[in-house]
Formats: sequence, structure tokens, C-alpha cells
Amino acid sequence: MNLKFKLFLASLCTLVLIIVSFAVKCPAANDYLPGDSLKSNSSKPLVSPAPPSLAVVNQAEPKMTTFPKAGIPVLMYHSIKTLPGNSLGVPVKQFTEEITWLHNKGYHSITTDELYQTLANKAPIPEKPILLTFDDGYSDNYTSAWPILQKSGFRATFFIVTNSVGQGMMSWDQLSDLVKQGNSIGSHTVHHLDLSKLSYNKQENELISSKEALENHLGIKVQALCFPSGKFNKTTLELMAKTGYQLGFTTKQGRVHSGDDLLTLRRERIYGGMPLPSFQKLFP
Repeated sequence: MNLKFKLFLASLCTLVLIIVSFAVKCPAANDYLPGDSLKSNSSKPLVSPAPPSLAVVNQAEPKMTTFPKAGIPVLMYHSIKTLPGNSLGVPVKQFTEEITWLHNKGYHSITTDELYQTLANKAPIPEKPILLTFDDGYSDNYTSAWPILQKSGFRATFFIVTNSVGQGMMSWDQLSDLVKQGNSIGSHTVHHLDLSKLSYNKQENELISSKEALENHLGIKVQALCFPSGKFNKTTLELMAKTGYQLGFTTKQGRVHSGDDLLTLRRERIYGGMPLPSFQKLFP
């Protein structure tokens, strides 16, 4: 092998090494480098788009006003989950759209105590008030609904069937956490039975035992009862007054107005698959 050929091979090898080294240091533009910061030729760094989220909560105190003439909407939810063939399940996407709309329209969530005070004692109430209620105590109320409510600065009331706590439903720890963060807890009785078909003593047990369980576990005063499936009778109302309940919630459609019977308040049922325009029509 002559000298010129050897020099040619040496030069070629050197060139190949330079090209390989450059390629290793400069990967293709579509490669993903975890942990590496991306930079552009401009003076401004590239910023990844933020994930979609609800609008930032306005922390200003709401304006207080008298009881609205149009009434106060009390929304009735159950599970926040897609349940095929069951309208009690409201998909997370639908729920998010509804809560986002309420937030953007300036509604303020209230507690059952605030509702009682304005109904019974004519106490001032935040402008555009709304009471958000959830029946039964499904675990997705804590894992799915509460984070969405929290992002919009909303609170809610959860009606609990005490015999079902922790059995695929919310646990006592989860309920305690909800209370600590300003939410209300009400009774949905012990066994979710049709109260209108129970004897006086059995109704009394359902009302007293559920109330005591919630108060003892959570360290709160329970003042609201939600009738299972909306069923109750005269005996139920008599027992409510006797056992310390101040508010009762039905499944009858409508808003709460000043002068309404405190023990048979109406609510607006929100069902899975409800179009947003239909939801919006519930509000003035």
C-alpha cells in the first residue's frame, strides 16, 4: 500500500469520526430529551402550553344582599361518573362544564347553615347564591367532584347514608377532610329506605341514628335531612322537628323561595347527558 493511499484512508477516518461526534451531540429536532430545557434562538424561552384548567378564583369577598326574589337554586347531583344507562351518573366532562359556567357567571356557593339563616332569620346572603348538593356519598364525590369544585372556590353539601360509609362510598376520613375544607354534611338516613312506608319507631331510628353517627364521627352539628328517593310523610316531618333537623330536602323540582316550608325544600335535578343549554336555563 503506497503512502498516498494510507494518507487518504487516515483523512477519511478522521472525517467520519468528526461527523459521528457531531451527530451524537446534536440529535434530530423531533427527539425528546427528558429533563432538558429547550431553548430557541430568540431571547424568550419556549414555554409549554399549560394544561386546561378552570378560571382563577376571584378571592374578593362576595357582595351581600337580601334573599333573591327569583329564589335560590339548589342543585341535586349523585355520582360524578359515567354510568351507562343510568342518568344518576354525571360524566366528569359535563360536570366540569357546568361548574365552570357557574363560576364564570359569578355564582357563589352557600352552606346549608347559610341557607337556613337567610330563610329563618332573613340574614344577608351572597349575591347570586347557589347550594350544590350530592346525594348518597359516592366515592367519586371526593375524588372527582371535589377537586373541580375546589378550583372554582365552591363548597357543597353531601348527604350521607351512614350504613354505607366506606363500602365503595366515601370514607369517614374523606368526609372529615371535606368538613375541614368548609363543606356541609347532611343525613340521608341510615339505610336509604322509603321513609313513608316505615313505622314511627323505624323512622325515628333512621333519623336519630344517622344524625348521631355523623355528629360523633365528624364533630359537627347535622341540621339537614335529604329524604331517600324524595319519599316522606307527615310522621317524618313531625320527627324532624323532634330530633333537631332544621332543613329537609326533597326531589321536587324548583327553587327555594322566601317563605317556603323549611322541611320540604325543592331542588333542581342534574342528570347525566343534560345539554349545557338546558342546564343554563335553570338560572336567571
